[in-house]
Amino acid sequence: MTNTQPPKRWIRFMKFISALGFMLLVSLSWLPPAKAADQAIRPAADELKQKAQHAYVEGRYAEAAAIDLEIAEKHPDSEARRYAVQILGAIYEENLVDLNQAIKWDRDFLLEYADPRQAPFYEGKIANLEKLLPQEPAFKTYQAIRSANYSDEVLVENFEALLKGHPDFLLRDNVEIELGNAYGRMDRREQSYLAFQSIVSRGGEEAVPPKERAVYEAARRYWQMTWTWAWVAWGFVIALWVVVLLMKPWKRLTGASSKKFLLWPVLWLLLTAAIMPIFNSLETGGYSMPIPRITVFILSGLNLTILFWLLLLTRGEFWQTRRFALILLSPVLTLLMTAAVFYLVVVYHPYGPYSMDVFAVKLAYWKGQVMRHGIRYVFNM
Repeated sequence: MTNTQPPKRWIRFMKFISALGFMLLVSLSWLPPAKAADQAIRPAADELKQKAQHAYVEGRYAEAAAIDLEIAEKHPDSEARRYAVQILGAIYEENLVDLNQAIKWDRDFLLEYADPRQAPFYEGKIANLEKLLPQEPAFKTYQAIRSANYSDEVLVENFEALLKGHPDFLLRDNVEIELGNAYGRMDRREQSYLAFQSIVSRGGEEAVPPKERAVYEAARRYWQMTWTWAWVAWGFVIALWVVVLLMKPWKRLTGASSKKFLLWPVLWLLLTAAIMPIFNSLETGGYSMPIPRITVFILSGLNLTILFWLLLLTRGEFWQTRRFALILLSPVLTLLMTAAVFYLVVVYHPYGPYSMDVFAVKLAYWKGQVMRHGIRYVFNM
């Protein structure tokens, strides 16, 4: 008869395996779950992160850096470490200014946490910081000026001193952008233009960031009006006076014409007094470009000088045998003289460049209105 029961050796082996499996299951049940272990770490790291954020917002950068450093070193597996590594790079670059530390933490973030979109930014950032290492004192001064709550006047003084002490500063363009904006806010358009133009001369207009283009364009228009076109206007005024004096008009001046001209100041003063209520109504009506009374009288005086120039022009020797030429040219020359003189008055007035911008916008509006109504009239015919 055949024995179908398993051998005793095999039965003992199976019992041993069963006991071992039971002991393993019991020991695993005693271990805390992985999620619970992670939660035991996370509250401490998250609490430190909140403290670091609070310190950073309040400007206690050394304290914030110390807390973030604790997170980075003592909680390597926590989610808060990503924030700590990233903010450490920013603090050491912008606030505490230690470029070696900034490079270290930016590189750690690049290698451990940066996604494909962030990687090129951090690679360029690290390269720029490495270039700035020899100029760390100048960079520290630059960051201190930017972070200080200076008035525009003090800000300009400090940035000008920085460029004077470090003419080869790698962030010179950034400093000059700050200067251009500060001068623009102070309504010192000439200095604003020169600051931006220094950037343009090195890298072209593309070197001016898009968000600063409006300030740069305003400063450039001001420069063109007060320098380029102002010198053109001065050239016309001087040239026209020289032309008149070369024709020796005093030889043909008579007592009667001189007495007749003396009536013009009286009539002009009466006219000026008559229109003064118009300017008073502008001031009381909240007009955005007030015109002082002294400006009105200066304009009146300039009109008299133009009339006196016209008197001399018509008495020139050149016209004795050229009466038809005088009739044709005197209105054109008078118009040029008037336009040049009044252009100089406008551009040197505090509100002059702004008023010209407003006038240009208004002129474009009038042109559009004329074109629109003209086209409507043509189609309605």
